[in-house]
Amino acid sequence: MEAAGFNPKTISKGRSITQALLFIVPSLVITVISYVLFALLKNFTAAQLNEFSVTTMAAIVVSLVGTAGMQLLIYRIIDNGKSYKKDEAAGRGIRLGIIYSLAFSVVVAALFYPYFQNVLHFSITTFSYFAVLLILYSLTWILTAAFWATGQYKYPAVVFTFSYLAILSLSYGFHQVDPVNTLSGYTIGVSLLLGLSVASSRMIFGKARGTQRLSEELSTTLKLIPKNISLIFFQIFCVLAIFLDKIIVWVSEGLKSGDGLLVVGPYTIGAFLGLVPVFGVAAVVYFANRAGPLVENMYKGTFSDIQRRIKKYKYLYGNGLMAMLVIGCSLFILAGVFCFYFFNDPLIFKIWVTTSLGAIFFMGIVYNSIVLPLFGKTNISTVAILLVCIGESLSIFFVANDVWAASVGFLSGSFIGFLISFVCVRRLFSEFEYHVFRPLTVAI
Repeated sequence: MEAAGFNPKTISKGRSITQALLFIVPSLVITVISYVLFALLKNFTAAQLNEFSVTTMAAIVVSLVGTAGMQLLIYRIIDNGKSYKKDEAAGRGIRLGIIYSLAFSVVVAALFYPYFQNVLHFSITTFSYFAVLLILYSLTWILTAAFWATGQYKYPAVVFTFSYLAILSLSYGFHQVDPVNTLSGYTIGVSLLLGLSVASSRMIFGKARGTQRLSEELSTTLKLIPKNISLIFFQIFCVLAIFLDKIIVWVSEGLKSGDGLLVVGPYTIGAFLGLVPVFGVAAVVYFANRAGPLVENMYKGTFSDIQRRIKKYKYLYGNGLMAMLVIGCSLFILAGVFCFYFFNDPLIFKIWVTTSLGAIFFMGIVYNSIVLPLFGKTNISTVAILLVCIGESLSIFFVANDVWAASVGFLSGSFIGFLISFVCVRRLFSEFEYHVFRPLTVAI
């Protein structure tokens, strides 16, 4: 799962490879533990399994999409803070993020209640678990964003690893006693995840005291929105694109079965396996880490010094892109071995291949989104990622006949989006000096 982006200015201060690996640990842990957990839940009836799946996945997906924009604002709040007041800025971002998350969760829970009752026909108890999980996950993503924005990658890595092992143990333990209690064990585990995140944040940011009143903080933050609107939408579309094809299939299959939503099935297995290459995003963090100092010092020194930095920046971009492709293809092969060994299903295989190819192009869009802001072209990344969502949305007309169409929509949108962003980056690179010095000439 993608919880947030990352800040090149912050991570450039740390060690490249270590930071890159730590960045993907939470998503990797969530993916692996989730597969193991669902494999262990053997005592469920089909209805119980779907109820558990819908409740947990709905809380995760909605919280991720709903907090994506706020996570970006937290990055900007911290980025705009003075170097010696980063902890104070982080504390300010967390406070606003908590207020937003609680308000968002309450509003969404109220909107989803009729759906849970009248369409899904879930009990009030199950809905209550969804509402609690929505709050817990929303707050967790906010705290995680603050850690990443300040370069504290090790804390989320440790917290998510320990907490998801606890989620696995508690869910499975409660399941063995009585499948009805599985959600209770899962919720307790997620509560532990938030609790450890809060404890870690207090240890790192707890001593910081804000000097602004809440109204002033809110006013300052609202002024950041127009300046970062393109990046905010990129963040939201990026998270939405990861799940939109699956949501379309879940709704379509749910309508066929009469369950409202049907999460468990070949498409879910194949599509999430197909996202495994996305963990090659570690190369994106590595590139941002290495290139960060070059960007910060771009205008320093003589003209020849600037040209050397430009040349090195291009070199790092090419190396990072190649590394991302190698990692993505390696993970593609590993996921393929897993798919062949555990699932002897042609449909799952077809979905996995298509989604994996789309995931590699999708990473390319994310990779180029680190470069385009240097030229003031963040809107290109937003358009590119929006095309992924459009490609997935168009699959709605074909999914009823073949769920594979959703993965084709993801692949098509990702390919077109990557092609547009890559062509723009290559064109900007060919005129690098012009675009670098243009802001200076405009200012003069």
